[in-house]
Amino acid sequence: SSHVGSTNEILEPIFNNGVVLQCCLRVAAMPAGATMKKLRTTNIEEPEVDFRVLRFTCHDSSMLSSLGKHCKEMRWCIVVSHDPKPIDISVVVDKEVLAAPKVTVQCNSEVVYPKAKLTKDITWRMPFRGLIRGIHVPNYFEMRPEHMIAEHWFPATVNLQRENGTFQVTVKMPDGNGKFRDIDFPVVRAHSLREAQTKAPVTVPSCALVLNVPVADPLHATLDVARDGLPGELITHFFNRPTPAPPNGVEKSPGPDPRVSFDVSKDHTSITTKVGYATLEHFLSGRPRTISRECPTRLKKIWCVQIGPYAKHTIELSKESAKSKIVTLSVDGETLCEAAAEDIESREDWWECSFRLSGQRILEWNLYKNNVDGVPTDTKGQVVQRTVFAHQCSVSFVDNINEATLHIDDVEYKYLPDFVEPRAEESLNLSPEGLMGSFGLMAPYQIDPDAPAGLRSVKFGGVGGGLLGGLCSGLFGCCASPPAVTDSLLATTEHAMIIEHAKIAEH
Repeated sequence: SSHVGSTNEILEPIFNNGVVLQCCLRVAAMPAGATMKKLRTTNIEEPEVDFRVLRFTCHDSSMLSSLGKHCKEMRWCIVVSHDPKPIDISVVVDKEVLAAPKVTVQCNSEVVYPKAKLTKDITWRMPFRGLIRGIHVPNYFEMRPEHMIAEHWFPATVNLQRENGTFQVTVKMPDGNGKFRDIDFPVVRAHSLREAQTKAPVTVPSCALVLNVPVADPLHATLDVARDGLPGELITHFFNRPTPAPPNGVEKSPGPDPRVSFDVSKDHTSITTKVGYATLEHFLSGRPRTISRECPTRLKKIWCVQIGPYAKHTIELSKESAKSKIVTLSVDGETLCEAAAEDIESREDWWECSFRLSGQRILEWNLYKNNVDGVPTDTKGQVVQRTVFAHQCSVSFVDNINEATLHIDDVEYKYLPDFVEPRAEESLNLSPEGLMGSFGLMAPYQIDPDAPAGLRSVKFGGVGGGLLGGLCSGLFGCCASPPAVTDSLLATTEHAMIIEHAKIAEH
């Protein structure tokens, strides 16, 4: 970072699809003697950049004796996409009487704005860049070489997205002899690429965390999420906790996701699982259920809730004293939000905090692979299906914590179905029709492209006892006996369905 003239601007390159357009972004007009440390763009190995706030605290001298009488500390703990290491951002404002306020900003314990008098607004950015969709998909894109004057686009495969927003691309170009050959381009800018099917230009997903500290009211600093030029959204709208709760705390590695396994027979006529009907139905719906609700004191209220058959959560609301404006909301014993109503944009006269319980359900299908003709082989495989879900929760009250209410998916806690103690159930053994009719599930298929198919399977004695296996007695064996029609003899349309289901499952 550096100063520019007397306006104290900070230079930061502005990218448009990986191309530097200008270097004139005003990050802050800072007081003399203080500089704002600029952060490099963080690259996220996912098409979308997702933010989850694990904890937010906003304290004044009534909560922390270490703070002065007119001081305030705001701290956010944020997870970006699936990065296991959270980001910790803190702002300390010391607003002395009859003196300019002093502000300190830290990110992951590193000072990005040293304690200094605040004379103008502060704006600090932490930029992120995601991956484009379609990387490694053959000919998903088209590229126009920059050295060509004419508007010629050629089939292209993006092999790598670099940290600076450019790409490594393999392009099919004419060789002058009526054929095409692959040419590698090590550096291609986004404006030279477009999607082959839609002809839409390639846009690199980008966003930023933006901290604003207004000089007129520094005690109400805000942290926003800004996406591709859209208006910023307060980061406190992204409160989130994983379900099930991580065994070692929200800032540690999560535990295994809940899953149900199915075993599919070789002829695809029988599907078995070790769980019973009630457990599977609750697992697929994820419907919240009430366990208990209590008010141990007039300043504390606790709800226990079940999410699906394998996750339980404890939600607690409390205050240190009746006069305090600061309320603490904890989930599974860890603070999620500790702030006054005005710090989280609550409704007028209310204290209200919304958050999500999010996770994913996993279905594992253990099955036999098919060859490209749709005939089952003796090779076993597994298809894993993941479903991401989230339950929207809201805790609110006006004056008395004992009268606070918890809503989950817009349903008040007392109207949710009650918790049912688990009991022994018989394992399920279903036909494909029964599985679809009872649970809306379809057993997938998995294609092995390397398995023998067509006439090649004859030399291997057939595949899975299918049609070609019956030809082992001789190519004209059908002349000696009538052809046998078995369950493994599939029609052409059934082959197409199998292959299509397999593509969907693997996608």
